[in-house]
Amino acid sequence: MASLLVQVRAKMALYAHEKVRGILEGEYGSVFKGRSMDFDDLREYIPGDDVKDIDWKATARSGSVRIRRYIAVRKHNILLVVDTGRNMSAVTESGESKKAAAVLLAGIVGSVAIKHGDFVGLVHGDSTHSAYVPLKTGRTHLEQILQKIDNAITDDAEPSDLATQLEYVARNLRRKMLVVVISDEFDFDDRTRAAVRRLRAQHEILWAVVSDADLTATGGMVDVADWRRIPAYLRADRALQTAYRAAVSQQRQQFDASLSRLSIVCERIGREAEAVHQVFRLLERHKSARRS
Repeated sequence: MASLLVQVRAKMALYAHEKVRGILEGEYGSVFKGRSMDFDDLREYIPGDDVKDIDWKATARSGSVRIRRYIAVRKHNILLVVDTGRNMSAVTESGESKKAAAVLLAGIVGSVAIKHGDFVGLVHGDSTHSAYVPLKTGRTHLEQILQKIDNAITDDAEPSDLATQLEYVARNLRRKMLVVVISDEFDFDDRTRAAVRRLRAQHEILWAVVSDADLTATGGMVDVADWRRIPAYLRADRALQTAYRAAVSQQRQQFDASLSRLSIVCERIGREAEAVHQVFRLLERHKSARRS
């Protein structure tokens, strides 16, 4: 079997020249700049301590001045949360494979992370289960992650339900991480919102959406949820096309607004050629959002 990581790197070289890839790696590093210390515990204030380390809430609760203590964090933890349900066996708006797009996105983020010596893990699954690949570093480990994603996304997988994976992370993974979510387009319901809110309290989150196919496009269209074919006469109906595009636009606006209210940035990827640029945009916007 051909190495998926080799394929990812070949696509990165094809779609972005060396300077752009270097900028991407620099942007990734800047996300963590100045954040090499992590909170450890609280202790009483001692004269000479930096007043900027005073935890005023803890001080008010305890009645004595409390200082936040930190420990050095040498490596960072990157968790890929990937929808590998049946929905991801469909195609994107460009007609490319959603599965291939998910592997590429995970590979780009993972490649940059391991180049910095950081740890990468994976949570993936569908509506019935979630699976976890623990945090490690190195090319062999990243290849295993990409193979897991590639093997899990099939036409006969169970339906997608990303809330299941988000709830799994919230329940089981407490270590502070940068969580990179890779999903298809779906309705951001209350269950998803509650799971994301729990995660946001502990982790930083970036969100990459693999965009859906245009159902009004020419050619045979089959819904992977139930394998029903969309009749050509419906796809060609002008009124339905207008209503469909309005509904898609509204859904995307609501999805983006839901994430924005939780201070999470999101980018959509409709074709593989956009992937490197969109990952860069995701990192850039996340860094800017943290500053504001």
